[in-house]
Amino acid sequence: MNPSRDPKIVKRLAASLHELMRGLPLTRVMHVCGTHEHEIGRYALRQLLPDNLKVIAGPGCPVCITPAAAIVTAANIAKADPKNILCAYGDVLKVPTGKGSLLDAKREGGDVRLVYGPPDAIRLAAEHPDRNVVFFSVGFETTAAPVAALLQGDVPRNFLIYTCHRYVPSAVKAIASQNDGTLAGFLLPGHASVITGPEAYRFLPEKFGCASAVAGFEPADILLGLDYIARQIRDKRPDVENAYPRAVSPEGNPRAQAVLADVFDLVDAPWRGIGVLPGTGFSLKADYAHLNALPRLDMEEEPAEDIMPGCSCHLVMLGKRDPADCPLFRKVCTPSDPHGPCMVGTEGTCRAWFVLGAG
Repeated sequence: MNPSRDPKIVKRLAASLHELMRGLPLTRVMHVCGTHEHEIGRYALRQLLPDNLKVIAGPGCPVCITPAAAIVTAANIAKADPKNILCAYGDVLKVPTGKGSLLDAKREGGDVRLVYGPPDAIRLAAEHPDRNVVFFSVGFETTAAPVAALLQGDVPRNFLIYTCHRYVPSAVKAIASQNDGTLAGFLLPGHASVITGPEAYRFLPEKFGCASAVAGFEPADILLGLDYIARQIRDKRPDVENAYPRAVSPEGNPRAQAVLADVFDLVDAPWRGIGVLPGTGFSLKADYAHLNALPRLDMEEEPAEDIMPGCSCHLVMLGKRDPADCPLFRKVCTPSDPHGPCMVGTEGTCRAWFVLGAG
């Protein structure tokens, strides 16, 4: 049996967590990884938590935080010229905006292709040398790193990229800086931390006094991370601990970090419904500017409203509202007819609650 799913280990960790939280006031911990939310729901982990510990979801879904303006602009690329092929991940295709989705653009005649990664887009570019193949690249540093590595190599001249990658540590820093004292800690993302390492979050204890731990995605991984956080809170010794050492090393992945630094600059960037967060966007450096789709196609980003009327996705992503508190949830907003991005992405909190429950 996988020890990270062993009921005996899970039960011991839950009991330890109850003991650590004994006598403490109501404590809120935010995770910033959509996979954490889905696994919490899948294994009903919130039912194992002490009553005075509430784990809330933050902006951990890359599809959910991609600005509506970027999706509208990607659709415009597909529709602007029959020579353009717009490639995107499957989740992104259904994300709604007030000006339609990428699927709508496809129905309107735009050449929109589902791909599983940038190699698929590069292959399309090689197969269609007379057309512009644009990869709409979204995701956190976990996906930005392999994209950057591909851009360092030889790519077809007709391959372009419209990049909307975001950097998690800077986003966590922005959230912590706006904390009104209601957040005591952060459960940090295992996937992204493989790239950055835990020390990228050292500012949490040192500047903001927040407890934190990197966690994996099995039940025991998540509970162990929460145990570390609860112990820090109880002992009033905030830190950054690694509860996922089998995947995350203290220094992260230096090679991936170097590739990112070579290809991208970190710039201020918008997060859907949240606003512009400092140093969270990956922008192509001058040496790679020739791959930038918008200037190459003589196009500009088209503004669009991030939040649909009645939608609470922005509040859900900031931990200010649970999906069940949204007036649209399960009534008119469902995975088959989403009204907000959090119901679309496989890592979206609303989708997790709809499919798996609150946990």
